[in-house]
Amino acid sequence: MTKQENYQFTIPENKIIITPLNSDDDYKLLPDLIHDFRGHVKRDWFVNHAYFCLPLTIGNQYGIGIKSLSTFDVEWNGGNGKDDVTIHMIEEDSSGLQTIAPWFGMGTITVNNSVAFMTPAGVNIMTMNPPNLFIDGLINMNGVVETDNLKRDFTFNIRVTRPNHRIRINKGDIISAMFPISRYFIDGFSLENANESMESEYTDYMRQITHDFGKERNGPDRDKPHTNGRRYFNGEDVYGCPFHDHQKKVIKK
Repeated sequence: MTKQENYQFTIPENKIIITPLNSDDDYKLLPDLIHDFRGHVKRDWFVNHAYFCLPLTIGNQYGIGIKSLSTFDVEWNGGNGKDDVTIHMIEEDSSGLQTIAPWFGMGTITVNNSVAFMTPAGVNIMTMNPPNLFIDGLINMNGVVETDNLKRDFTFNIRVTRPNHRIRINKGDIISAMFPISRYFIDGFSLENANESMESEYTDYMRQITHDFGKERNGPDRDKPHTNGRRYFNGEDVYGCPFHDHQKKVIKK
């Protein structure tokens, strides 16, 4: 293959193809690095009542997590330089699959995995915080990467939010996450007031159904198990009309 040759590989629809960039031996290390959130509903900080909220349990299962292969402490003195972030490595990854360093300043640390994630044509990957998982003092920066075009690794960047505070990250902690999304998907949406594009009957209906739902939630639902009528979970509105294409669980296909 010459430098001028631009090979195009067709990534199958609904697939994210993972390629270790150092060696085929690293395939066996991928379970230590990557966490598929589908099927993992629980969070150790949730009280039992939280699991009766379907939006939360579905949200817990969205995306793909990136785990730390090292145990280390990070500390930021509040400045914007690279040297203003200090990483105290306790158990460093020896595989070469992951590097963690303060590359960019701005109170951030950068997680670089020697792995390429390739997506089908027109599908980006968005970096994000792990869904409903938190390490106190850290938050992931959002970035959108054209992973159908990139043909290499990319970085996850994490902002330290508490200066002068030592933060521990343990090996196996899920420190970052990502999410596939179609390119231009968000571009096509606009925000409009209802009175600009809908008949007045729509506004009247929305106000009435919201009012009736509030009455039910603050009235009869309080006497039901877990004070929850579970209309949303069952896929129906306050009048018993069924939702269209209602999803109760995330299925790993």
